[in-house]
Amino acid sequence: MKAKELLKKLKEEAKDFGIYDIIDIKVFLEKDAKYLPEKYRESYINAMLKYFLDTFKELKRLNLEDIEDYEIDENLYRKLIERIENFRRYNTKEEEKFIKLSKIICPYLRFIAKKPFHPEYLIFPGGLKIIKKGNIYYCPVKNKQLNKYSLCEFCISKPLN
Repeated sequence: MKAKELLKKLKEEAKDFGIYDIIDIKVFLEKDAKYLPEKYRESYINAMLKYFLDTFKELKRLNLEDIEDYEIDENLYRKLIERIENFRRYNTKEEEKFIKLSKIICPYLRFIAKKPFHPEYLIFPGGLKIIKKGNIYYCPVKNKQLNKYSLCEFCISKPLN
């Protein structure tokens, strides 16, 4: 699949999202972050919601003519979508909305925008952040989160250490 074809598909899927979907996603993030240390929880929820919304707006504004038409690794794309699909734990409408949005945002970030799945301004426990040097992103937790419940292996960022 070509990049323009993927962008067109993602833009089409993005048309179905409204303000109530965003509210449901915030509810999901709050539920999902309940085990984070309290001092990071609120900033994590706010940072991720802001990043999702900013990325969503960016995707919707982007024109097909604005990007190069290069080949997308379809096998990697399918594996990413399958991993997102396997995140179901709660069987709630909020989780379904989060998964639906993730299936738009994550491929966009990985294959079109070439940005990490977490924003640079997100503070991880321990005060760590993603660092950008030139066009390369480095993540301080990437090596610690490589498991079947994580999207880290699909993220464009490289391990910091």
